[in-house]
Order: sequence, then structure tokens, then C-alpha cells
Amino acid sequence: MASLICCELLKLKRAKILLISFLGAMATPFMMFIEALQTHFEHPEQVIRLVDLYDSSLVYVMLLMNMMVYVIISAYLFSREYTEKTLKMILPVPISKTKFIASKFIILFLWIMVLTITTWAGILLSAALYHVIFGMTGFVFEIALEWLGIMLVSGVLMFLTISPFSYLTVKAKNLVTPMIAAAAIVMGSAALSNQELGALYPWTATYFLLKGKLASTGYPPSLAIVIIALVSILGFLTTFVYFKKEDIK
Repeated sequence: MASLICCELLKLKRAKILLISFLGAMATPFMMFIEALQTHFEHPEQVIRLVDLYDSSLVYVMLLMNMMVYVIISAYLFSREYTEKTLKMILPVPISKTKFIASKFIILFLWIMVLTITTWAGILLSAALYHVIFGMTGFVFEIALEWLGIMLVSGVLMFLTISPFSYLTVKAKNLVTPMIAAAAIVMGSAALSNQELGALYPWTATYFLLKGKLASTGYPPSLAIVIIALVSILGFLTTFVYFKKEDIK
């Protein structure tokens, strides 16, 4: 397993998507900085706090920008062996298909965690820049550390709900299908982010869970957690089962 993970990391060493994914992870901090500037000039009386920046960023991280970036990464990891025609060279070696797919999921998880930390650090840097220029209330590193924990939890939740896109990639063997599905999911998330039904939609339920909004929807939090768990398990199982049974042509 360790050798498979090292192999995946080595393949990523020169991949352009590595840089692209980091730029994508920095889109949220950039948007938060622009939003803070807009608020400052349009409503100079309004107090901008570090905690508010992090709190507002969760929408972009869990439902919009980062969600799309993470799905693209998942699609890239699981489709590259098909698009680059390397699967026939890898699997004749005595490698378990289960371990092979597991290594992909491990890399995906680590990648999501690194990009989540990148987004967190980017927001802190943009807040520091704003603080130097205009001053910011509550600019305390302890607050940033607290939000690091919250954002890492968001990364774990997003990893769980991204698993169905891995199955779509393995099934379709391309990048286009999961990306179209991700666009549809993101549109649904945007529509349900302020609706009670969002508690029953796995990709907004994770956001509601982290924000503590499930109780206000009228649905029991346990129901949302079960839905998230079922979607996650279904995604993992179908990916493993399909790939294991598939004949490599």
C-alpha cells in the first residue's frame, strides 16, 4: 500500500493539476478579500472581524469553489489511468485492485486536507493584509487556529460526499461526466443552502451540520447524518466493486 501511495505522489510531482488545484483553493481567500474591501468602501461603519471572514468562507469552501476543485481532483485521480493508457501496465503486476483504489482514495483525502489548509492560510493572509491597511477587529491567531480545526472537519465531510464522483469517473472513464454531475450538484447546493430541504441534500447537509443549522430545519440531525453516511458508503462501495469486477481492456 505504501509503495502505491508513493507511486501516486511521484506521478503528481510534475502534473499541472497540482498547481491548478492550489490556485483553485486560493480563489476563496481572494473572494473573501474582495468582499471585505467592498464592504469597507460601501459600508465603512460596518465592523469586519476575522471570525466573520472564516464563517462566510464556508459557503464557498463547502458548496461552491472548493467543492468543484475537489471533484475535479477526484475525477483526475481516478481517470488518469484510463486517459493515459497506463492501467494495462500497472495491473499485470501483482497488485490488489482493492489496494490500488484504496491508494487513490488516500491520495484524494490527503490532497483535500492540504488544499483545505491552503484555503485557511490564504484567508488568514488576506485578513492580515486587510488588517495592515484598514485594521480588523478580533484579528487574533487563536481564532484562526480554532477555524483551522473547523475547516479540517469540513474537508473530511467533503471527502465523504465526493466518493460518488469517484464511481462516476471509474464508470465513465473520463473527466467530463463527473464534472457535469458536480456542476449540477453545486447548483443544487446553491439553491438549497438557505432552505430547510437542504438538510436532506447530502452536499448541503454537511454544511448545515458544521454550521449547527440542522436543528432549525425541523429535521432531526440524525437523519441528515444517516443520509451523508449512506451517500458516502454507497460511493466507496460502488467504486471498489465496479473496479474489482471490471475487465481491463
